[in-house]
Amino acid sequence: MDPPVSPSTLITAGNSPCRPERVTDDLALFKIPLDECGVHRYEVGKIVIYMVEILNRVQPLSLNYGTITRDSPVRLIVECRYLPGSVVSVGYLVKSPSLGPSIKAQGVFGVQLRIAKDEHYNNFYPQYHQPLQMLLGKPLYLEVRLLNPPDPTAMLLVHYCVAYPRSAKSAWILIYDGCPNLLDQTPTYDPSAALEEALTNHVKRFTVTTFQFLSEDTNMEGDEEIYFMCSTEVCLPSEGPCVEGCFADPSDTKS
Repeated sequence: MDPPVSPSTLITAGNSPCRPERVTDDLALFKIPLDECGVHRYEVGKIVIYMVEILNRVQPLSLNYGTITRDSPVRLIVECRYLPGSVVSVGYLVKSPSLGPSIKAQGVFGVQLRIAKDEHYNNFYPQYHQPLQMLLGKPLYLEVRLLNPPDPTAMLLVHYCVAYPRSAKSAWILIYDGCPNLLDQTPTYDPSAALEEALTNHVKRFTVTTFQFLSEDTNMEGDEEIYFMCSTEVCLPSEGPCVEGCFADPSDTKS
């Protein structure tokens, strides 16, 4: 595996990380309760989704004048979906991703989620910056973009985006299947018509009206940082249909 990862260094993300119950040279076996270990839970229609992030602990090397590491950071997302009341069996398969035979170019591509400073999307906050402090009810402009597309015809599909606090005790669905959360009174959606034609397939933009999570026990306003995450797919029309919801057709948006 590149970069090399030691299974013994893997933990779950969040304020209360969990370590694997069993570790060998080749695998790490976790037993993760659904309400602990930084698990995020959210519902879409009748489907319940649980998601947990797995990280590796980098090994520090301390000398007289500083501390360094030569370990590369690794982030894995594990997701489980089910219908309440159904009886299912659970299995998993670790699979090395493949770009498929139609990819001829060499290089590295990726997907980036970033925050614009205004509605024009001309300037963006740097990747590493202090947490933003904003008044509640104000617009926050988000952009998901495909970096270094492996093929000019490649399309960026946004399956869902969620917001969650550092404690991972709550989650709020912003977008699902390319469409805004219809249960939210302030839908998060920006028509792609404002994009240049060359960017339409590689960039998706939407607006979030700023909010704060409340404590489940007291309904009092908390003071936690809020994080955003999107699940995306890079699709090639030559490999099959690239189907997306409301991003592709603004007329489908409901409020």
